[in-house]
Amino acid sequence: MNQETLDQLIGIAPPSTVDVPGVIRRTRRRRRVRRALAGGSTATAVVAAIAVGAALINGSGRPSEVIPPPVAASVPAPPSPSVSPPPAGFVLDTSTRAGQERALDWLRTALEEAAVKHAPGTKWIYMPDVPGESRTPDGRPILLYTVADDTLRGRSGITRDGRKGGFYLRLRPIDCAAGEPCQPLYECERGVSDCQTDTTPSGLTIVRYVDRPGGKWLFYDVDVELPGGRYALNLSAVNYFGGDGSPAVAPAPVFTRAQLAAIATTIAEQVTG
Repeated sequence: MNQETLDQLIGIAPPSTVDVPGVIRRTRRRRRVRRALAGGSTATAVVAAIAVGAALINGSGRPSEVIPPPVAASVPAPPSPSVSPPPAGFVLDTSTRAGQERALDWLRTALEEAAVKHAPGTKWIYMPDVPGESRTPDGRPILLYTVADDTLRGRSGITRDGRKGGFYLRLRPIDCAAGEPCQPLYECERGVSDCQTDTTPSGLTIVRYVDRPGGKWLFYDVDVELPGGRYALNLSAVNYFGGDGSPAVAPAPVFTRAQLAAIATTIAEQVTG
């Protein structure tokens, strides 16, 4: 039996039913989410170390070693009894400890003020992160500054209209010298409909995107470039409540995509350099 006879018997192979481009696109997005979650895990671990101390958990689920909070590596935001209007034309300078503290105080006030404006009725609530941590008071998001990567980070639970979820924040450098940690402004992948790049009223680049990493998880993200092009602000609203990997508690995050973009824009346009 020759090759021609075999080909006639076998016939033409049926077309593949596997959406190869779709599989590749979803795989890339899952990898991106895992990288984001890994960064979030690092941030929340530092938050725990600053705010309440962190514990290493052994196989029995009990704390085996308490890690003392770092002093020189991070600067926690000082508490404030009430929300006051953030300063107009804020100059972001983290080169000194005093500048880092001013930046934390400004950012938290600006965040709370923007949430009141664009998502009235939102409340900031304690959201657990690691087993055994002490509960922190409701009312204000936790913010800190990490020297190693020149980044301001924040996390909190939020509740509104009977729903609750998680919220994360990062203000990071995007214009770095060689050898310095840096994460450029987010870029939309071609063909992904849940990602849009636009400009704010003052001309800043803003990227809005959605991640669906699997299961019932749903993440809304906004990445906006700050004036001067040295930093970007990332806000993320998620539909889970707790540490990374916690189950979804609502069909969608508490903040809508429009609210998240409006909050980010309001904060970003306060910066003058």
